[in-house]
Amino acid sequence: MNTHDLIQTRGQYLESSRGKVPQKYEVYNFLDEIVGYLFPILSKNYNQEDEKNLDDIMLLLNRILSSYDSCLANVDSVIIKFEEALPDLYESMTKDAVAICEGDPAAKSIEEVIICYPGFYGILVYRIAHELDKLSIPIIPRILTEYSHSKTGIDIHAKAKIGKSFCIDHGTGIVIGETSEIGDSVKIYQGVTLGAVSVSKKHAGKKRHPTIGNNTVIYAGSTILGGNTIIGHHSTIGGTVWLTHSVDPYSVVLNQVKVHLKNNNPDQKDVIDFVI
Repeated sequence: MNTHDLIQTRGQYLESSRGKVPQKYEVYNFLDEIVGYLFPILSKNYNQEDEKNLDDIMLLLNRILSSYDSCLANVDSVIIKFEEALPDLYESMTKDAVAICEGDPAAKSIEEVIICYPGFYGILVYRIAHELDKLSIPIIPRILTEYSHSKTGIDIHAKAKIGKSFCIDHGTGIVIGETSEIGDSVKIYQGVTLGAVSVSKKHAGKKRHPTIGNNTVIYAGSTILGGNTIIGHHSTIGGTVWLTHSVDPYSVVLNQVKVHLKNNNPDQKDVIDFVI
């Protein structure tokens, strides 16, 4: 392909995609505004005397949805439903912050969790994206969750179903797939994957990801796969566990580690000799 062909192909692509996708910077702007409205201390220009105007934020969302072929029958109705959902969203987010604060001895206050913790931000953005996804708004929910992913290292699909008082500790490397279902008061540590056994395209739309029961703790580095995999309530999944089958409620699942003592003979070299 020469430069002329590149310019021509690019022009055709731009023309064919015009009006079919929202502008990412406008979606990011909407996210900043709605987050700043719900939690003013997260506002980029936080000022206690400068409250966000919800009507202006809804007008911004209306403009975004109206500017591309969002396949929505009634944009105004969708905006009203999203606005009506905000009190419940705020309550859920607040319970998440409380769960994180109570679950981490290092957290000194709810405000510290809200301002500093990537786990809280990842959950917050997920809940906004999930609500928009429930209203059948295309693309925007995924833009939001991938934006959060880029900032926090936490990848939660907007279609996943997550209950109340969700706690993510540390968070980096967490993956929660599209059809995952997570109950109430669940705690997940860094590096956990709730994934699918198969990534074949023919399984799109099917239940491919696990279900996690209420009051379950999943420790760092564990991988739980499969749409038929159900982790019973009040279970504990130890670190680096690999699970592709269900476990009963109140289960404790551990990755057994064998311990070998080093040879104390100073004349014999250790079996493991790291050179960095």
